[in-house]
Amino acid sequence: MLQFARAILVALFCLAAPMAAALQSSDETRFEQFNPSVADHGGQQVDYSVWSDMLSDIVLNVGLSDRRSARGDPIFTGTRIYTGNDSRYRYEANRIILHLFEDFHTDAISAYRAELEQLPEQINFGALHPNEQLSYWLNLYTVAVVEQVALNYPRHDLDRMRAYGTNEPLYEANILTVMGEALSLNDIQYNIVYRYWDDPLVIYGFFNGSVGSPRIRRDAYEGDTVWRQLESNGREFVNALRGVDSTPNRLDISEHYRMARPYFFPDWENEVRAHLLTLANDDVAELVERDMPLRANVNEWGLADMTNGSNRCGGSISPTTTNASGVEREASFCSNLPDNARILLNFVIERRLRQMRNGLSGDVFIRDLPDRSEQIVINLDEDEDEEAEEAEEPSN
Repeated sequence: MLQFARAILVALFCLAAPMAAALQSSDETRFEQFNPSVADHGGQQVDYSVWSDMLSDIVLNVGLSDRRSARGDPIFTGTRIYTGNDSRYRYEANRIILHLFEDFHTDAISAYRAELEQLPEQINFGALHPNEQLSYWLNLYTVAVVEQVALNYPRHDLDRMRAYGTNEPLYEANILTVMGEALSLNDIQYNIVYRYWDDPLVIYGFFNGSVGSPRIRRDAYEGDTVWRQLESNGREFVNALRGVDSTPNRLDISEHYRMARPYFFPDWENEVRAHLLTLANDDVAELVERDMPLRANVNEWGLADMTNGSNRCGGSISPTTTNASGVEREASFCSNLPDNARILLNFVIERRLRQMRNGLSGDVFIRDLPDRSEQIVINLDEDEDEEAEEAEEPSN
């Protein structure tokens, strides 16, 4: 087994990105080194179990949408102020538990992002199977997005958010460097993945930090399962309101399809409808097949956290407490469950109970485990590995 162990701490377009940023770069050679088809492909695989462990700790699975629109603003006890997301899509999509993040969480994610940036220079990246390379780019994108929203938190206006420490739009700033090339989040999505992987399922690998994007998973993308993971994300998205909505006389779909149009849907209406039908359940398929105009205008740029960037508790005055260092803060974030989070959780629980009563559940896959002869591991616990190796060495 090939291991690359590094010690890191244990343990997310500007809205202007739409069409202008979605168009391919005029510099056709800049990204050619990332073309997965230019080299012979070996059997190496990258192990992202560390990222899976992090995701399982920081992401809340809200379950599948039941296509019930959220209406009205919840009422908080003792106040008329509502600081939550008021979108009709606000109870869809998995959430990052950002309101409970401490510095070490963000530090660990930042360190892991740096490790991912360095990985292609430590191996023959071009020799990885295209599925392995795709998983790499999707994981790097997600790690970078989570890092950025954590660094900017509690800001929740993703449509106006700047990359941390810069005055550049979040998705356009060159916040990453891979194989000597400065890259933005848009570069990874449009100039690398959309350019070199000719399958619209890749749309569902790009969680951009917002409620309206494809969901963030609770496990990392892996080369041997990446297409099943993308299909699972796609089914969740298409069958949710934020993917396919409607009015009596119009089919409304996510603006993410409009941004992907130059790459996957040149015959726009026919091809995007055909794609949606490959993932839609019976009810959504009936909507897609109706003879009515289509518009890609569904968006929700609210932050996919649990509190919409607010730790407000019920009542006009939030209780405070002073820690051992003399720093005063709101008392235990309302026992770690601010009002916005409590309302979201109550809705999720009620929805899951309804789905269980109706015999509905999530995705089930039978996974064939490959024989991994060579595996590249990004290891968080280098010190422990070194101590283990030293213990195994015979004494003189």
